[in-house]
Parts: sequence; structure tokens; C-alpha cells
Amino acid sequence: MEIELVNKKLTTTDIESRLSYPTGNLWPFQMVQGENAISLAARDPTGRVWEFKLYTRTHGRYKKPVIGGGWLKYVREKGLRVNDSIILTMVADAENGVSHNIRVEPNTELAI
Repeated sequence: MEIELVNKKLTTTDIESRLSYPTGNLWPFQMVQGENAISLAARDPTGRVWEFKLYTRTHGRYKKPVIGGGWLKYVREKGLRVNDSIILTMVADAENGVSHNIRVEPNTELAI
């Protein structure tokens, strides 16, 4: 079964710094008590596995999760732009356990 964790249009911050991640979708990631980061591997449609880090704030009222690590390398190599969409999914099956997929849907709207 495939579950969509992120489906968002990319912003300038997403392209230049880090990908903001929805707090409500942290449930699949079990961070160790006292830690604020976890490794996240995701396979793209070509079969390449990308290594990212999912971070949360260490203080404050809100966790404000973000994806960093290899994120900017992914952005550069895929040629991502503002308003492209990123889709991150989780796949769980009895045979292979849990894995993640990542894909891009380019923005096809014409600027006038």
C-alpha cells in the first residue's frame, strides 16, 4: 500500500535551503528520544536512491519539520524550480517492509 506523505508546490525556500515537511505527517518516522533528526532514503522513478535527513526543532512549541541532508543536491540534479511539485510517498508491504519514493511533477503553467 502506498501512502502520500508530501504533495506540495515548491517555494523559494524549498529550492534554496530546505524542504518544509508537514508536521501532521511525522507519524511514520520514529525519532529516538532526545534526537531531532532521522535518515530518510527515497527512490526516484529511475531507481536511484536519494539520502535525506528529516529534522525537527529542538525547542519551541512547534516541531517545524524540514528535509535537508541531500535535499539541495536533489534539487540541483533534478533542475527543480519554484512551483514544481514534489511527491513523497511511503510504501509498506509484508515482503520488503517500509520504503519511500520521491518524484517531481514539473510546473507546466505558462507565465503571462
